[in-house]
Amino acid sequence: MPGATVEFTGGVRVTTDATGRATFAAPTEPGVLIARIAGGKVTATATVVPLPDPLPDGVTLSDFPRVITLSDTFHVRGTGFRGEAEANRVLLRDQPALILAASPVELVVQSGPRLAPGAGQLVVEVTGRSPGPAAVTLVAFDVNADKAQLAPREKGTLTVRILGTEQRLMLEVRNLTPNVVTVSRGNLHRVVSSGGTSNSAVVNMRGKNEGEYSISLRLIPPAAGTPDVEAARQQLLLALPMAPSDWRRRVERVIRRLEKQPPDYLRARDDLERLLAKYPEGEFGRQLEAAWRILIYR
Repeated sequence: MPGATVEFTGGVRVTTDATGRATFAAPTEPGVLIARIAGGKVTATATVVPLPDPLPDGVTLSDFPRVITLSDTFHVRGTGFRGEAEANRVLLRDQPALILAASPVELVVQSGPRLAPGAGQLVVEVTGRSPGPAAVTLVAFDVNADKAQLAPREKGTLTVRILGTEQRLMLEVRNLTPNVVTVSRGNLHRVVSSGGTSNSAVVNMRGKNEGEYSISLRLIPPAAGTPDVEAARQQLLLALPMAPSDWRRRVERVIRRLEKQPPDYLRARDDLERLLAKYPEGEFGRQLEAAWRILIYR
């Protein structure tokens, strides 16, 4: 979206360039940063964290997805990146990928349109410096429904075949039309693929009302270490004042789970999944989902 005015927490305003991107100085204090398109309802949040001290010399990679979905964005974390997106370079199988956003410690990347599923290499370069290639697997989803529409109480299935790997993978399944169909394991849940040559997963549904249904699928990367519990807690603290009265106690319970020693982040994540399955609306819902994604992906 070129020429869009974006407002940040604290009143800072920037205008996007011809590529739809803009450069701004991040806050110096840790916390939650909110961005909003001026005059619109589109918002996004990010957790501001202090930089490592001292920063390692050169370009390093500390975290990246070993399995990348060709249709989704992915995050690369490390040091030595440039805050201007165009000053960094990311290659997948020697093909340039689009860098959507950048900071000195993280890149948000979209793979190129001509890549096919299968094994490959990820390369990050900044001003000619690179930590070297990293092995990754590129995957795509082939989705087939046995019935395009379901009559009330009629059963149906969605079969998701994963192209590019025989590895068992975990998927996020989200029912986008709960007024049209019900999904057997809930409107938001996880499912593990079968693995092997016919690597696939099945989603069972039942018709509720006449109409077209929509189900979204997203790869959940394998867990690597402990999630950033404090970042998730900060997101929930930001959501708490927005919570409807009948939701407040449930959000407070999730926060208490994250404040325990050690934090009970697995049960907190499950609690958030149950809350998100009820489709909380507006900025409150977005904050809950942001907290849940931190507990899933980090």
